[in-house]
Amino acid sequence: MTRKPLAAIAALFVCTTLVASCTVIDLAPIPNADVGSATPVTNVEMVSAASAPGAMTAPAAPVEMASAESSPVLAPAPMTSPAPTPSPALAPTPSPSAQMTAAPPVTLGFPRISLPRFGSRDGGMPAEEVQCRKRLKRLGVRFRDIPAIHDSASCGIDYPVEVSSLGRTIALKPAAKLNCAMAEEAARWVQSDLAPAARVRYFSGVAEIRQISSYSCRRIAGSRTMSEHSKGNALDIGAIKLKNGRVIDVHKPGLFAFRERSFLRRVRGEACDHFGTVLGPGYNRDHRDHFHIDLKQRSRTACH
Repeated sequence: MTRKPLAAIAALFVCTTLVASCTVIDLAPIPNADVGSATPVTNVEMVSAASAPGAMTAPAAPVEMASAESSPVLAPAPMTSPAPTPSPALAPTPSPSAQMTAAPPVTLGFPRISLPRFGSRDGGMPAEEVQCRKRLKRLGVRFRDIPAIHDSASCGIDYPVEVSSLGRTIALKPAAKLNCAMAEEAARWVQSDLAPAARVRYFSGVAEIRQISSYSCRRIAGSRTMSEHSKGNALDIGAIKLKNGRVIDVHKPGLFAFRERSFLRRVRGEACDHFGTVLGPGYNRDHRDHFHIDLKQRSRTACH
């Protein structure tokens, strides 16, 4: 009786040992076995792959951290893609609406036709010429712009005026072709000196200035030098008509023509304050019957 329980216990021990050894052998890893996709991937391996040269910066697909049987799959955290950086070499393309807004308006109508205008050429005229014409109007000078005169390389006026009066009541006959500066200075002389001298000597105003030469393409007599007339810069005055009807010719007065001699001497002398050249009767034969006045630039006025 005693042997049967001991034999049973020994047999149970042997069986238990055999079962345990079989279980350990079955669970041991098999050499060179292909584990497959069940091999766990660690965080270290992920970091190394991302930092390797040439690795893609795009986010990788979600990676299982353990086998499906050992632990549940963890969902990856949402990732936001960085804003694309525009290339500096490429300019941004405006939207169609912006292009429509920036486009210039289209105006439909008849084509503009430019016509020559001789009465007002302010658009192509130098500022000094424009200002000169304004001063002529303030002086009461009647004039009109005429086309440019270019008779030769030595003769012409770029911006000529045709003057028909040297004041509001002082006519200039016939109308003279001059440059604007000469017309202005002639008007100032007549209004400030000649007209007052006539009122003092003859108790009458001046009605008309009679000129015998304005613009003319010619040389100075007996010379190769071009005259100031060739630039519209000179005026020859042959007679002065007063409002009382008297006409005073510019000539050398007679011995007993005291009032006429005094008048002509005065207006001739006062003209030297306005012009560069003043010539008249007694200077030479060519000027025996008129006053020649011009605006030639001189260091000293030629007053004869």
